[in-house]
Amino acid sequence: MFKKPLTNLKSFSPLRSSDRRRFQNEVYDAYPSIKEECTKEGATPLMPDTLQSAKFVTHIKVGGTMYVVDKNPLWLKVDNLKPVPTVYTMWRWPDILPKLYTWGPVIHKLMEGADLMIPGLVYGPEGTLPNLDTGDLVAITIKDYPFPLAVGTMALPSKDIKVRSGMKGKAVHIIHVFHDYLWSMGDKSEPPELQVGSESDTDEEEEDGQENPSSAQDDMESAPVPAPVAAVQENEDAQEESTESSTVQLTTNEIDDLLKVALYQALCFKVTSEQAATLLPISASTLYASYILPSRPFDVGSEVDVKKSSWKKVQKFLKVMEKNGLLKLKEQRGETMVTSINFSHPSLQNVEPIRTIGDGSKGTQSSSNGKLSEAATSSTTAPQKMESATIEELYKPLGNSILVFFDAAKHDKNAMYTAAEVRKVLTDYVKGNNLADPRNQKMVKIDAILCDALLTKPEYNTVEKLARDQLGQRLLSKMQHFHVLTLPGKEPVLRKGEPKPVNITQEIRQGRKTITKVTGVEAFELDIDDLCKDLTKLCASSATYNPIHGVSPKNPLYEIMVQGPQIKNVSELLLRKGVPKKLIEVNDKTSKKGKGKK
Repeated sequence: MFKKPLTNLKSFSPLRSSDRRRFQNEVYDAYPSIKEECTKEGATPLMPDTLQSAKFVTHIKVGGTMYVVDKNPLWLKVDNLKPVPTVYTMWRWPDILPKLYTWGPVIHKLMEGADLMIPGLVYGPEGTLPNLDTGDLVAITIKDYPFPLAVGTMALPSKDIKVRSGMKGKAVHIIHVFHDYLWSMGDKSEPPELQVGSESDTDEEEEDGQENPSSAQDDMESAPVPAPVAAVQENEDAQEESTESSTVQLTTNEIDDLLKVALYQALCFKVTSEQAATLLPISASTLYASYILPSRPFDVGSEVDVKKSSWKKVQKFLKVMEKNGLLKLKEQRGETMVTSINFSHPSLQNVEPIRTIGDGSKGTQSSSNGKLSEAATSSTTAPQKMESATIEELYKPLGNSILVFFDAAKHDKNAMYTAAEVRKVLTDYVKGNNLADPRNQKMVKIDAILCDALLTKPEYNTVEKLARDQLGQRLLSKMQHFHVLTLPGKEPVLRKGEPKPVNITQEIRQGRKTITKVTGVEAFELDIDDLCKDLTKLCASSATYNPIHGVSPKNPLYEIMVQGPQIKNVSELLLRKGVPKKLIEVNDKTSKKGKGKK
Protein backbone atom coordinates (compact mmCIF):
# COMPACT_ATOMS: atom_id res chain seq x y z
CA MET A 1 0.00 0.00 0.00
CA PHE A 2 2.90 2.36 0.73
CA LYS A 3 5.28 1.22 -2.01
CA LYS A 4 5.15 4.71 -3.56
CA PRO A 5 4.77 8.21 -2.04
CA LEU A 6 1.30 9.28 -0.97
CA THR A 7 -0.74 11.13 -3.58
CA ASN A 8 -2.25 13.34 -0.90
CA LEU A 9 -1.29 14.03 2.71
CA LYS A 10 -2.99 16.75 4.70
CA SER A 11 -1.11 18.79 7.29
CA PHE A 12 -0.58 17.09 10.65
CA SER A 13 -2.45 18.66 13.55
CA PRO A 14 -2.61 17.86 17.29
CA LEU A 15 -5.65 15.95 18.53
CA ARG A 16 -8.03 17.38 21.06
CA SER A 17 -7.89 15.71 24.44
CA SER A 18 -11.28 14.08 23.90
CA ASP A 19 -10.28 12.73 20.46
CA ARG A 20 -6.98 11.46 21.83
CA ARG A 21 -8.73 9.62 24.66
CA ARG A 22 -11.32 8.22 22.26
CA PHE A 23 -8.65 6.84 19.93
CA GLN A 24 -6.66 5.49 22.89
CA ASN A 25 -9.74 3.62 24.15
CA GLU A 26 -10.29 2.25 20.64
CA VAL A 27 -6.73 0.86 20.65
CA TYR A 28 -7.17 -0.53 24.17
CA ASP A 29 -10.37 -2.32 23.09
CA ALA A 30 -8.60 -3.79 20.05
CA TYR A 31 -5.40 -4.76 21.91
CA PRO A 32 -6.07 -5.55 25.60
CA SER A 33 -2.43 -6.57 26.20
CA ILE A 34 -1.31 -2.99 25.51
CA LYS A 35 -3.84 -1.64 27.98
CA GLU A 36 -2.43 -3.81 30.76
CA GLU A 37 1.09 -2.47 30.18
CA CYS A 38 0.26 1.20 29.54
CA THR A 39 -2.10 1.60 32.51
CA LYS A 40 0.51 0.48 35.04
CA GLU A 41 1.73 3.12 37.46
CA GLY A 42 4.57 5.17 35.96
CA ALA A 43 4.21 3.64 32.47
CA THR A 44 4.79 5.75 29.35
CA PRO A 45 1.41 6.95 28.01
CA LEU A 46 0.22 5.23 24.86
CA MET A 47 -1.08 8.48 23.38
CA PRO A 48 1.17 11.36 24.53
CA ASP A 49 0.20 15.02 24.22
CA THR A 50 2.40 15.26 21.11
CA LEU A 51 0.17 12.84 19.15
CA GLN A 52 -0.83 14.30 15.77
CA SER A 53 -3.03 13.05 12.95
CA ALA A 54 -3.53 13.69 9.25
CA LYS A 55 -5.71 12.35 6.44
CA PHE A 56 -3.91 10.63 3.57
CA VAL A 57 -4.56 8.98 0.22
CA THR A 58 -2.16 6.33 -1.14
CA HIS A 59 -1.07 5.91 -4.76
CA ILE A 60 -3.68 3.13 -5.13
CA LYS A 61 -6.45 5.53 -3.99
CA VAL A 62 -6.89 4.06 -0.51
CA GLY A 63 -7.62 6.72 2.09
CA GLY A 64 -7.23 6.77 5.84
CA THR A 65 -5.85 8.59 8.88
CA MET A 66 -2.26 8.49 10.09
CA TYR A 67 -1.22 9.07 13.72
CA VAL A 68 2.35 10.21 14.46
CA VAL A 69 4.47 11.01 17.51
CA ASP A 70 7.75 12.90 16.98
CA LYS A 71 7.25 12.41 13.22
CA ASN A 72 7.18 8.62 13.62
CA PRO A 73 3.98 7.09 12.16
CA LEU A 74 2.65 4.75 14.86
CA TRP A 75 -0.96 3.93 13.91
CA LEU A 76 -3.21 3.87 10.84
CA LYS A 77 -6.97 3.91 10.45
CA VAL A 78 -7.88 2.32 7.12
CA ASP A 79 -11.35 1.33 5.85
CA ASN A 80 -13.26 -0.63 8.48
CA LEU A 81 -10.21 -2.20 10.11
CA LYS A 82 -9.33 -1.79 13.75
CA PRO A 83 -6.31 0.52 14.37
CA VAL A 84 -3.38 -0.83 12.36
CA PRO A 85 0.04 -0.67 14.11
CA THR A 86 3.07 0.32 12.05
CA VAL A 87 6.42 -1.46 12.34
CA TYR A 88 7.57 1.24 14.79
CA THR A 89 4.70 0.28 17.11
CA MET A 90 5.12 -3.48 16.58
CA TRP A 91 8.81 -3.28 17.51
CA ARG A 92 7.69 -1.90 20.88
CA TRP A 93 4.98 -4.57 21.28
CA PRO A 94 6.11 -7.51 19.10
CA ASP A 95 3.21 -9.75 20.17
CA ILE A 96 0.46 -7.22 19.49
CA LEU A 97 -0.75 -9.26 16.48
CA PRO A 98 -0.68 -12.96 15.61
CA LYS A 99 2.33 -13.77 13.39
CA LEU A 100 2.91 -15.58 10.14
CA TYR A 101 6.47 -16.60 9.30
CA THR A 102 8.35 -16.54 6.01
CA TRP A 103 12.00 -16.54 4.93
CA GLY A 104 14.45 -13.77 4.02
CA PRO A 105 14.05 -13.28 0.24
CA VAL A 106 10.25 -13.14 0.58
CA ILE A 107 10.50 -10.09 2.84
CA HIS A 108 12.47 -8.33 0.13
CA LYS A 109 9.68 -9.10 -2.36
CA LEU A 110 7.19 -7.59 0.08
CA MET A 111 9.34 -4.44 0.19
CA GLU A 112 8.97 -4.24 -3.59
CA GLY A 113 5.18 -4.18 -3.29
CA ALA A 114 4.21 -7.86 -3.55
CA ASP A 115 1.61 -9.57 -1.34
CA LEU A 116 2.58 -12.62 0.73
CA MET A 117 1.90 -15.80 -1.23
CA ILE A 118 1.08 -19.21 0.26
CA PRO A 119 4.30 -20.89 -1.03
CA GLY A 120 6.30 -18.31 0.93
CA LEU A 121 4.90 -19.39 4.31
CA VAL A 122 6.77 -21.52 6.81
CA TYR A 123 5.61 -22.84 10.17
CA GLY A 124 6.59 -20.88 13.26
CA PRO A 125 7.76 -22.18 16.64
CA GLU A 126 4.32 -23.64 17.38
CA GLY A 127 4.40 -25.77 14.23
CA THR A 128 0.95 -24.50 13.17
CA LEU A 129 -0.65 -21.35 11.79
CA PRO A 130 -2.64 -19.08 14.13
CA ASN A 131 -6.43 -19.30 13.85
CA LEU A 132 -7.34 -16.36 11.59
CA ASP A 133 -10.32 -15.47 9.39
CA THR A 134 -10.40 -13.54 6.11
CA GLY A 135 -9.70 -9.85 6.72
CA ASP A 136 -8.02 -10.33 10.11
CA LEU A 137 -4.88 -8.28 10.78
CA VAL A 138 -1.67 -10.31 10.95
CA ALA A 139 2.03 -9.53 11.43
CA ILE A 140 4.71 -11.07 9.20
CA THR A 141 8.31 -11.79 10.10
CA ILE A 142 11.25 -14.07 9.35
CA LYS A 143 11.32 -17.50 10.98
CA ASP A 144 12.96 -17.51 14.43
CA TYR A 145 12.89 -13.69 14.52
CA PRO A 146 10.33 -12.31 17.00
CA PHE A 147 9.92 -8.75 15.72
CA PRO A 148 7.37 -8.11 12.93
CA LEU A 149 8.58 -6.67 9.61
CA ALA A 150 5.20 -6.25 7.89
CA VAL A 151 1.47 -6.10 8.60
CA GLY A 152 -1.48 -7.05 6.42
CA THR A 153 -4.88 -8.70 6.25
CA MET A 154 -5.62 -12.36 5.62
CA ALA A 155 -6.68 -13.15 2.05
CA LEU A 156 -8.38 -16.38 3.21
CA PRO A 157 -8.89 -18.22 6.50
CA SER A 158 -5.74 -19.77 7.92
CA LYS A 159 -7.53 -23.13 8.31
CA ASP A 160 -7.75 -23.31 4.51
CA ILE A 161 -3.99 -22.81 4.04
CA LYS A 162 -1.82 -25.90 3.72
CA VAL A 163 1.84 -25.05 4.18
CA ARG A 164 4.39 -27.04 2.13
CA SER A 165 1.60 -28.71 0.14
CA GLY A 166 2.18 -27.04 -3.25
CA MET A 167 -0.87 -24.83 -2.68
CA LYS A 168 -0.72 -21.50 -4.53
CA GLY A 169 -2.41 -18.10 -4.22
CA LYS A 170 -2.28 -15.10 -1.91
CA ALA A 171 -2.10 -15.59 1.83
CA VAL A 172 -1.91 -11.97 3.03
CA HIS A 173 -2.72 -8.61 1.46
CA ILE A 174 0.14 -6.37 2.63
CA ILE A 175 -0.73 -3.00 4.15
CA HIS A 176 2.67 -1.83 5.37
CA VAL A 177 6.21 -3.26 5.37
CA PHE A 178 9.59 -2.29 6.76
CA HIS A 179 11.49 -0.01 4.29
CA ASP A 180 8.36 1.21 2.47
CA TYR A 181 7.39 4.88 2.11
CA LEU A 182 5.45 4.95 5.41
CA TRP A 183 8.54 3.68 7.27
CA SER A 184 10.70 6.32 5.53
CA MET A 185 8.40 9.08 6.86
CA GLY A 186 9.68 8.27 10.37
CA ASP A 187 13.19 8.29 11.79
CA LYS A 188 14.14 5.30 9.56
CA SER A 189 15.37 3.34 12.54
CA GLU A 190 16.29 -0.30 12.01
CA PRO A 191 14.38 -3.11 13.76
CA PRO A 192 15.93 -4.96 16.70
CA GLU A 193 18.91 -7.02 15.62
CA LEU A 194 18.27 -10.28 13.83
CA GLN A 195 19.72 -13.58 14.99
CA VAL A 196 20.42 -15.97 12.12
CA GLY A 197 18.41 -19.23 12.14
CA SER A 198 19.94 -22.64 12.62
CA GLU A 199 20.93 -25.07 9.89
CA SER A 200 17.87 -27.17 10.56
CA ASP A 201 15.72 -24.21 9.59
CA THR A 202 17.54 -23.95 6.31
CA ASP A 203 16.95 -27.64 5.67
CA GLU A 204 13.22 -27.19 6.12
CA GLU A 205 13.23 -24.36 3.60
CA GLU A 206 15.04 -26.56 1.11
CA GLU A 207 12.33 -29.18 1.52
CA ASP A 208 9.81 -26.54 0.48
CA GLY A 209 11.54 -26.36 -2.87
CA GLN A 210 13.30 -23.06 -2.12
CA GLU A 211 16.97 -22.49 -2.81
CA ASN A 212 19.46 -22.94 0.01
CA PRO A 213 20.30 -19.55 1.57
CA SER A 214 23.10 -20.96 3.71
CA SER A 215 25.78 -19.10 1.76
CA ALA A 216 23.99 -15.87 2.56
CA GLN A 217 23.88 -16.86 6.21
CA ASP A 218 27.62 -17.43 6.11
CA ASP A 219 28.07 -13.91 4.72
CA MET A 220 25.87 -12.52 7.46
CA GLU A 221 27.81 -14.27 10.19
CA SER A 222 30.89 -12.32 9.14
CA ALA A 223 29.15 -9.17 10.40
CA PRO A 224 28.61 -8.64 14.15
CA VAL A 225 24.82 -8.95 14.29
CA PRO A 226 23.11 -8.17 10.98
CA ALA A 227 19.88 -6.25 10.50
CA PRO A 228 16.90 -7.97 8.85
CA VAL A 229 17.34 -5.99 5.66
CA ALA A 230 20.86 -7.42 5.39
CA ALA A 231 19.51 -10.94 5.76
CA VAL A 232 16.91 -10.25 3.09
CA GLN A 233 19.37 -8.88 0.57
CA GLU A 234 22.03 -11.51 1.16
CA ASN A 235 19.55 -14.35 0.77
CA GLU A 236 18.44 -12.85 -2.52
CA ASP A 237 22.06 -12.50 -3.62
CA ALA A 238 22.56 -16.18 -2.80
CA GLN A 239 19.64 -17.06 -5.08
CA GLU A 240 21.03 -14.98 -7.93
CA GLU A 241 24.50 -16.40 -7.51
CA SER A 242 23.21 -19.97 -7.58
CA THR A 243 22.00 -19.41 -11.15
CA GLU A 244 25.46 -18.40 -12.38
CA SER A 245 27.40 -21.03 -14.31
CA SER A 246 30.80 -19.46 -13.72
CA THR A 247 33.33 -21.72 -12.03
CA VAL A 248 36.25 -19.27 -12.07
CA GLN A 249 38.73 -20.01 -9.29
CA LEU A 250 40.23 -16.82 -7.85
CA THR A 251 43.24 -16.33 -5.63
CA THR A 252 42.97 -14.49 -2.33
CA ASN A 253 44.68 -11.40 -3.79
CA GLU A 254 42.27 -11.36 -6.73
CA ILE A 255 39.30 -11.59 -4.37
CA ASP A 256 40.74 -8.71 -2.32
CA ASP A 257 41.06 -6.56 -5.45
CA LEU A 258 37.56 -7.43 -6.70
CA LEU A 259 36.07 -6.70 -3.28
CA LYS A 260 37.60 -3.23 -3.46
CA VAL A 261 36.18 -2.81 -6.98
CA ALA A 262 32.72 -3.74 -5.66
CA LEU A 263 33.07 -1.22 -2.84
CA TYR A 264 34.08 1.57 -5.26
CA GLN A 265 31.17 0.70 -7.57
CA ALA A 266 28.74 0.72 -4.63
CA LEU A 267 29.92 4.08 -3.31
CA CYS A 268 29.99 5.81 -6.72
CA PHE A 269 26.81 4.45 -8.31
CA LYS A 270 24.57 3.17 -5.50
CA VAL A 271 25.28 5.20 -2.37
CA THR A 272 26.47 8.34 -4.28
CA SER A 273 27.58 11.60 -2.69
CA GLU A 274 24.10 13.12 -3.13
CA GLN A 275 22.30 10.38 -1.23
CA ALA A 276 24.96 9.78 1.42
CA ALA A 277 23.47 12.38 3.75
CA THR A 278 20.21 10.41 3.99
CA LEU A 279 21.79 6.95 4.06
CA LEU A 280 24.48 7.59 6.65
CA PRO A 281 25.17 6.37 9.23
CA ILE A 282 24.75 2.84 7.86
CA SER A 283 25.69 -0.44 9.51
CA ALA A 284 28.63 -2.41 8.10
CA SER A 285 26.41 -5.43 7.49
CA THR A 286 23.82 -3.41 5.57
CA LEU A 287 26.47 -1.70 3.44
CA TYR A 288 28.01 -5.07 2.60
CA ALA A 289 24.75 -6.92 1.92
CA SER A 290 22.69 -4.23 0.21
CA TYR A 291 25.37 -2.31 -1.70
CA ILE A 292 28.71 -4.14 -2.00
CA LEU A 293 27.43 -7.64 -2.82
CA PRO A 294 25.16 -6.48 -5.70
CA SER A 295 28.08 -4.38 -7.05
CA ARG A 296 30.45 -7.32 -7.62
CA PRO A 297 31.56 -7.87 -11.25
CA PHE A 298 29.01 -9.92 -13.16
CA ASP A 299 31.34 -12.50 -14.68
CA VAL A 300 33.24 -13.52 -11.50
CA GLY A 301 31.20 -11.85 -8.77
CA SER A 302 29.74 -15.04 -7.38
CA GLU A 303 33.25 -16.09 -6.32
CA VAL A 304 33.90 -12.81 -4.48
CA ASP A 305 33.16 -13.26 -0.80
CA VAL A 306 34.67 -11.46 2.16
CA LYS A 307 35.14 -14.84 3.90
CA LYS A 308 37.44 -15.88 1.05
CA SER A 309 39.45 -12.67 1.24
CA SER A 310 42.50 -11.98 3.39
CA TRP A 311 40.31 -9.98 5.80
CA LYS A 312 37.75 -12.76 6.47
CA LYS A 313 35.30 -10.32 8.08
CA VAL A 314 33.46 -7.21 6.88
CA GLN A 315 34.64 -5.12 9.84
CA LYS A 316 38.32 -5.82 9.12
CA PHE A 317 37.84 -5.00 5.44
CA LEU A 318 36.16 -1.67 6.23
CA LYS A 319 38.75 -0.80 8.90
CA VAL A 320 41.46 -1.15 6.25
CA MET A 321 39.44 1.24 4.08
CA GLU A 322 39.24 3.60 7.06
CA LYS A 323 43.04 3.56 7.46
CA ASN A 324 43.28 4.44 3.75
CA GLY A 325 41.12 7.52 4.38
CA LEU A 326 38.11 6.32 2.35
CA LEU A 327 35.64 5.78 5.22
CA LYS A 328 35.06 6.74 8.83
CA LEU A 329 33.70 4.12 11.24
CA LYS A 330 32.17 4.19 14.69
CA GLU A 331 31.10 1.47 17.12
CA GLN A 332 27.47 1.84 18.22
CA ARG A 333 25.75 -0.68 20.48
CA GLY A 334 28.19 -3.38 19.52
CA GLU A 335 27.86 -2.85 15.76
CA THR A 336 30.23 -1.14 13.35
CA MET A 337 28.64 1.87 11.64
CA VAL A 338 29.92 3.79 8.60
CA THR A 339 29.47 7.44 9.55
CA SER A 340 31.05 9.24 6.57
CA ILE A 341 32.57 8.64 3.13
CA ASN A 342 35.41 10.60 1.54
CA PHE A 343 34.11 10.99 -2.02
CA SER A 344 37.18 13.05 -2.95
CA HIS A 345 39.44 10.05 -2.24
CA PRO A 346 41.69 9.14 -5.20
CA SER A 347 40.20 5.63 -5.34
CA LEU A 348 36.79 7.08 -6.23
CA GLN A 349 38.04 9.36 -9.00
CA ASN A 350 37.40 8.34 -12.62
CA VAL A 351 35.56 5.16 -11.60
CA GLU A 352 33.77 3.73 -14.65
CA PRO A 353 30.51 1.75 -14.30
CA ILE A 354 30.85 -1.97 -14.99
CA ARG A 355 28.34 -4.76 -15.42
CA THR A 356 27.54 -6.04 -11.94
CA ILE A 357 25.55 -8.91 -10.46
CA GLY A 358 22.74 -6.46 -9.71
CA ASP A 359 22.67 -5.28 -13.33
CA GLY A 360 22.98 -8.81 -14.68
CA SER A 361 19.72 -9.92 -13.10
CA LYS A 362 17.98 -7.20 -15.14
CA GLY A 363 19.38 -8.43 -18.45
CA THR A 364 21.94 -5.65 -18.89
CA GLN A 365 24.22 -6.21 -21.88
CA SER A 366 27.92 -5.39 -21.59
CA SER A 367 30.39 -4.49 -24.30
CA SER A 368 33.65 -6.32 -24.98
CA ASN A 369 35.60 -4.18 -22.52
CA GLY A 370 33.15 -4.91 -19.71
CA LYS A 371 31.55 -1.45 -19.57
CA LEU A 372 27.84 -0.87 -19.48
CA SER A 373 26.04 -0.30 -22.72
CA GLU A 374 24.54 3.11 -23.38
CA ALA A 375 21.09 1.90 -22.36
CA ALA A 376 22.41 0.44 -19.12
CA THR A 377 24.34 3.59 -18.33
CA SER A 378 21.28 5.73 -18.86
CA SER A 379 19.21 3.48 -16.60
CA THR A 380 21.88 3.79 -13.94
CA THR A 381 22.09 7.55 -14.05
CA ALA A 382 18.42 8.34 -14.71
CA PRO A 383 17.33 8.11 -11.05
CA GLN A 384 19.91 10.75 -10.13
CA LYS A 385 17.71 13.35 -11.83
CA MET A 386 15.07 12.52 -9.24
CA GLU A 387 17.40 12.93 -6.25
CA SER A 388 15.95 15.11 -3.54
CA ALA A 389 17.54 17.77 -1.43
CA THR A 390 18.35 16.40 2.01
CA ILE A 391 17.51 18.01 5.33
CA GLU A 392 19.33 17.33 8.58
CA GLU A 393 17.81 19.02 11.64
CA LEU A 394 20.24 20.17 14.33
CA TYR A 395 19.86 21.60 17.83
CA LYS A 396 22.13 23.94 19.79
CA PRO A 397 22.05 24.56 23.57
CA LEU A 398 20.33 27.88 24.36
CA GLY A 399 19.69 29.57 27.70
CA ASN A 400 21.59 29.42 30.98
CA SER A 401 19.78 26.38 32.39
CA ILE A 402 20.36 24.33 29.22
CA LEU A 403 24.01 25.37 29.09
CA VAL A 404 24.42 24.31 32.74
CA PHE A 405 22.89 20.93 31.89
CA PHE A 406 25.33 20.32 29.00
CA ASP A 407 28.23 21.34 31.25
CA ALA A 408 27.05 18.87 33.89
CA ALA A 409 26.65 16.18 31.23
CA LYS A 410 30.25 16.88 30.11
CA HIS A 411 29.28 17.69 26.51
CA ASP A 412 30.23 20.70 24.41
CA LYS A 413 27.67 23.44 25.02
CA ASN A 414 28.69 25.27 21.84
CA ALA A 415 28.22 22.29 19.51
CA MET A 416 25.20 21.34 17.42
CA TYR A 417 23.50 18.00 17.92
CA THR A 418 21.01 15.82 16.07
CA ALA A 419 17.87 14.75 17.94
CA ALA A 420 19.36 11.29 18.50
CA GLU A 421 22.57 12.79 19.90
CA VAL A 422 20.60 15.04 22.27
CA ARG A 423 18.74 12.02 23.60
CA LYS A 424 22.05 10.20 24.06
CA VAL A 425 23.42 13.15 26.07
CA LEU A 426 20.34 12.92 28.25
CA THR A 427 20.68 9.13 28.60
CA ASP A 428 24.34 9.43 29.57
CA TYR A 429 23.50 12.06 32.18
CA VAL A 430 20.71 9.93 33.68
CA LYS A 431 22.96 6.88 33.78
CA GLY A 432 25.97 8.77 35.19
CA ASN A 433 23.90 10.24 38.02
CA ASN A 434 21.81 7.11 38.75
CA LEU A 435 18.54 8.95 38.13
CA ALA A 436 16.60 6.01 36.66
CA ASP A 437 13.77 4.82 38.89
CA PRO A 438 14.83 1.34 40.13
CA ARG A 439 11.19 0.17 40.05
CA ASN A 440 10.49 1.47 36.55
CA GLN A 441 13.48 2.17 34.30
CA LYS A 442 11.29 4.20 31.93
CA MET A 443 10.89 6.89 34.60
CA VAL A 444 13.65 9.35 35.55
CA LYS A 445 14.06 11.21 38.83
CA ILE A 446 14.29 14.98 38.43
CA ASP A 447 17.38 16.43 40.13
CA ALA A 448 18.15 20.14 40.55
CA ILE A 449 19.81 20.55 37.14
CA LEU A 450 17.01 18.78 35.24
CA CYS A 451 14.49 20.76 37.26
CA ASP A 452 15.96 24.11 36.13
CA ALA A 453 16.46 22.95 32.55
CA LEU A 454 13.18 21.17 31.79
CA LEU A 455 10.43 22.05 34.28
CA THR A 456 8.20 25.09 34.37
CA LYS A 457 7.94 27.05 37.60
CA PRO A 458 4.54 25.59 38.61
CA GLU A 459 6.07 22.11 38.24
CA TYR A 460 9.05 22.71 40.54
CA ASN A 461 7.35 21.37 43.67
CA THR A 462 4.93 18.94 42.04
CA VAL A 463 6.89 16.91 39.48
CA GLU A 464 9.46 14.47 40.86
CA LYS A 465 9.72 12.05 37.91
CA LEU A 466 9.20 12.14 34.15
CA ALA A 467 9.22 9.52 31.42
CA ARG A 468 12.41 9.36 29.33
CA ASP A 469 10.67 10.32 26.07
CA GLN A 470 9.13 13.37 27.77
CA LEU A 471 12.58 14.49 28.93
CA GLY A 472 13.88 14.29 25.36
CA GLN A 473 10.92 16.23 23.95
CA ARG A 474 11.26 18.98 26.54
CA LEU A 475 15.00 19.31 26.04
CA LEU A 476 14.70 19.56 22.25
CA SER A 477 11.93 22.17 22.53
CA LYS A 478 14.21 24.44 24.60
CA MET A 479 17.19 24.25 22.25
CA GLN A 480 17.89 26.47 19.28
CA HIS A 481 16.76 24.89 16.00
CA PHE A 482 18.99 24.73 12.89
CA HIS A 483 18.95 22.64 9.74
CA VAL A 484 21.49 21.68 7.10
CA LEU A 485 20.16 21.81 3.54
CA THR A 486 22.08 19.81 0.94
CA LEU A 487 20.93 20.42 -2.62
CA PRO A 488 21.86 17.82 -5.28
CA GLY A 489 25.36 18.53 -6.56
CA LYS A 490 25.95 21.43 -4.12
CA GLU A 491 27.69 21.97 -0.81
CA PRO A 492 25.62 21.72 2.41
CA VAL A 493 24.26 25.01 3.77
CA LEU A 494 23.56 25.61 7.49
CA ARG A 495 20.40 27.64 8.13
CA LYS A 496 18.75 28.86 11.29
CA GLY A 497 15.30 27.63 12.28
CA GLU A 498 13.19 24.80 10.93
CA PRO A 499 13.18 23.97 7.19
CA LYS A 500 10.53 25.94 5.32
CA PRO A 501 8.21 24.02 3.00
CA VAL A 502 7.03 24.87 -0.50
CA ASN A 503 3.32 25.72 -0.30
CA ILE A 504 0.89 24.78 -3.07
CA THR A 505 -2.55 26.35 -2.73
CA GLN A 506 -5.45 25.67 -5.08
CA GLU A 507 -8.35 28.09 -4.89
CA ILE A 508 -11.17 29.70 -6.87
CA ARG A 509 -11.01 33.33 -7.92
CA GLN A 510 -13.53 35.63 -9.56
CA GLY A 511 -16.32 33.24 -8.75
CA ARG A 512 -15.42 30.32 -11.02
CA LYS A 513 -11.76 30.33 -12.14
CA THR A 514 -9.47 27.83 -10.45
CA ILE A 515 -5.84 28.78 -9.95
CA THR A 516 -2.86 27.10 -8.28
CA LYS A 517 -0.39 29.23 -6.30
CA VAL A 518 3.14 28.20 -5.37
CA THR A 519 5.37 29.93 -2.79
CA GLY A 520 8.62 29.10 -1.01
CA VAL A 521 10.65 27.73 -3.93
CA GLU A 522 13.50 30.15 -3.16
CA ALA A 523 14.56 27.98 -0.20
CA PHE A 524 15.64 25.32 -2.70
CA GLU A 525 17.39 27.78 -5.04
CA LEU A 526 15.02 27.09 -7.92
CA ASP A 527 15.07 29.60 -10.78
CA ILE A 528 11.65 31.29 -11.00
CA ASP A 529 11.80 31.89 -14.76
CA ASP A 530 12.79 28.30 -15.55
CA LEU A 531 10.16 26.96 -13.18
CA CYS A 532 7.41 29.00 -14.85
CA LYS A 533 8.52 27.81 -18.30
CA ASP A 534 8.46 24.19 -17.15
CA LEU A 535 5.02 24.63 -15.56
CA THR A 536 3.68 26.22 -18.74
CA LYS A 537 4.76 23.18 -20.78
CA LEU A 538 3.74 20.58 -18.21
CA CYS A 539 0.34 22.05 -17.39
CA ALA A 540 -0.41 23.40 -20.90
CA SER A 541 -1.51 26.54 -19.10
CA SER A 542 -0.35 30.03 -18.20
CA ALA A 543 2.24 30.29 -15.39
CA THR A 544 3.33 33.72 -14.13
CA TYR A 545 4.99 35.09 -11.00
CA ASN A 546 4.84 38.28 -8.92
CA PRO A 547 6.81 39.50 -5.89
CA ILE A 548 5.18 38.93 -2.51
CA HIS A 549 4.23 42.23 -0.86
CA GLY A 550 5.99 43.22 2.35
CA VAL A 551 9.16 41.23 1.67
CA SER A 552 12.59 42.89 1.72
CA PRO A 553 13.82 43.75 -1.81
CA LYS A 554 17.27 42.44 -0.80
CA ASN A 555 15.85 38.94 -0.47
CA PRO A 556 12.81 38.93 -2.78
CA LEU A 557 10.24 36.15 -2.57
CA TYR A 558 7.81 35.33 -5.35
CA GLU A 559 4.39 33.79 -5.77
CA ILE A 560 3.90 31.64 -8.87
CA MET A 561 0.36 31.49 -10.26
CA VAL A 562 -0.72 28.67 -12.60
CA GLN A 563 -4.12 28.67 -14.29
CA GLY A 564 -6.31 25.66 -13.53
CA PRO A 565 -6.29 22.85 -10.91
CA GLN A 566 -2.63 21.83 -11.16
CA ILE A 567 -1.72 20.41 -7.72
CA LYS A 568 -0.63 17.06 -9.14
CA ASN A 569 1.50 18.52 -11.96
CA VAL A 570 3.14 21.12 -9.71
CA SER A 571 3.94 18.50 -7.05
CA GLU A 572 5.49 16.15 -9.60
CA LEU A 573 7.65 18.93 -11.06
CA LEU A 574 8.89 19.99 -7.62
CA LEU A 575 9.82 16.40 -6.82
CA ARG A 576 11.79 16.19 -10.07
CA LYS A 577 13.53 19.44 -9.14
CA GLY A 578 14.73 17.87 -5.89
CA VAL A 579 12.24 19.20 -3.33
CA PRO A 580 11.64 16.49 -0.67
CA LYS A 581 8.09 15.14 -0.51
CA LYS A 582 7.78 15.99 3.20
CA LEU A 583 8.51 19.65 2.45
CA ILE A 584 5.69 20.07 -0.06
CA GLU A 585 2.52 21.29 1.68
CA VAL A 586 -0.74 21.17 -0.27
CA ASN A 587 -3.86 23.17 0.56
CA ASP A 588 -6.84 22.47 -1.71
CA LYS A 589 -9.41 25.16 -0.92
CA THR A 590 -11.61 24.15 -3.85
CA SER A 591 -12.64 20.92 -2.10
CA LYS A 592 -14.47 22.99 0.54
CA LYS A 593 -16.69 24.73 -1.99
CA GLY A 594 -20.35 24.47 -1.14
CA LYS A 595 -19.92 23.45 2.52
CA GLY A 596 -22.43 25.11 4.79
CA LYS A 597 -24.53 26.37 1.87
CA LYS A 598 -28.19 25.50 1.49
